[in-house]
Amino acid sequence: MSIFHAGLISLLTWLISSGEAFLAYPMINQPLVLCPLVGLIMGDFTLGIVAGATLQLVFLGVMGIGGTLPPDSTLGSVIGTAFAINMGQSVEVALGFAVPVAMVGSVFTFLGYLIRGLFNPLVERYCEDGNDKALEKLHVALTFLPDLPKNIVLFLALAFGAGLAEQFVNLIPQTIIDGLDYASNMMPAVGIALLLRMMWSKKMAVYFFIGFLLMAFLKIPLIAIAGFGLTIAMVLFIENWSKEKKLNAGQVKATAEEELFND
Repeated sequence: MSIFHAGLISLLTWLISSGEAFLAYPMINQPLVLCPLVGLIMGDFTLGIVAGATLQLVFLGVMGIGGTLPPDSTLGSVIGTAFAINMGQSVEVALGFAVPVAMVGSVFTFLGYLIRGLFNPLVERYCEDGNDKALEKLHVALTFLPDLPKNIVLFLALAFGAGLAEQFVNLIPQTIIDGLDYASNMMPAVGIALLLRMMWSKKMAVYFFIGFLLMAFLKIPLIAIAGFGLTIAMVLFIENWSKEKKLNAGQVKATAEEELFND
């Protein structure tokens, strides 16, 4: 991989991962966004899209709960996709690199917390002095500074680690590659299962089974099922909004009548 491509990918990843917090978490640092951009830069947009969709499902239910450090899906997805494209390999190789790299990348999440914590005394001093301008500048700086070490490592891995990674992949037996192929087909189900554990309820279960039946037996495309789900969600929202509006109107009317009789 060229130094230019490694630098461009690292810079873009740094801006997107830092902008995630700065823009109030619009979910732009997800594999679904980053992997196609990596593919576009490296000239294989199709593999970037496929890798992004696959890895998004893998990391879909992963999150930090309490004091746990979740896998760094940003670092894993970018390195996995970039290595797979650079070596002319498939999405299974991207998955094989992405998951372990993401696990190791959780160290950089802790490092980011540590960097921010070092500036707490300075923040307290600015607050006591009422120095708003200094607080604003520090806020912008701490948006980008904590992710800098991770992206330096990302640049070094992309610029100088691709050759070593290619030699490593060439040494892997075809049986292992086939196993990763089967694993890549199973991992999206694991990601969805992790997500369902957090949001499962009796009210939501019926919609899940409707979607499953539409896809399994009627062979309806996933995009069409998502459209049906969005339509149902809008209908339910409008109905609940109308009920709340009528209820609030009735409460206001009852309050007005009580005040009238009290007078």
